[in-house]
Amino acid sequence: MTADDIILELDQLSVGYTDEPVVVDFAAAIPVGSITTVIGPNGAGKSTLLRAVYGLNRHFGGSVRFFGRSIERLAPRERLKLGIGFVPQGRCNFPLMTVRENLELGTYTLRGSAVADSIERVLVQFPLLKAKLSVLAGNLSGGEQQILEIAMVLEARPKLLLLDEPSLGLSPANQDQIFETIAELPGRGLTVMVVEQNAHGALQISDIGIVMELGRIFMAGPAAEVIADPRIKVAYLGGEAT
Repeated sequence: MTADDIILELDQLSVGYTDEPVVVDFAAAIPVGSITTVIGPNGAGKSTLLRAVYGLNRHFGGSVRFFGRSIERLAPRERLKLGIGFVPQGRCNFPLMTVRENLELGTYTLRGSAVADSIERVLVQFPLLKAKLSVLAGNLSGGEQQILEIAMVLEARPKLLLLDEPSLGLSPANQDQIFETIAELPGRGLTVMVVEQNAHGALQISDIGIVMELGRIFMAGPAAEVIADPRIKVAYLGGEAT
């Protein structure tokens, strides 16, 4: 694998919020066109890691490189311009506005004909939204709202999409819908890094699995190997100790 094959490289990254880092000496190389799932117990630093890639917390040390460029000192808006999109945990749409109005807000970085072109592109990608353009976002199902939020970020044409707990609070059927949506994204030229509490569902669609504990990497490797590891089965996948 060459440097051109790596979209995101984290090298001894330490980040947090106040006086002490939450994530310590984290290192990973994310290949272009892959899906990487990060799992771990509550408080392991998973969401902090994603926020660090987008520039939303305090940097203590180490580097974040995007296509080989160091970006750890860049503001989130600059990272968005470079091609990093972030869908945070929890509902982040405007529930009293229609689907169309939410999509229009998602184009705030665009100008001119790019606005209409971007909206049309995501409507082709997510036809369920096209059928509900006049519906208030708050009246969509949980899965539909999550897809709307992904679409709003994709309007800016990111190359790397960060998803924080996309299936949180959703019914099993809506979780399946979200995982199917995520699985299709690399075919549209995206690389995906997802933090997810449904470890089995996310790892099944992933190329790489990373397990975090206490702010550090406990295990990392091909997703199939992570799923098969007896320790991971017991701790996160509902397996039994042998």
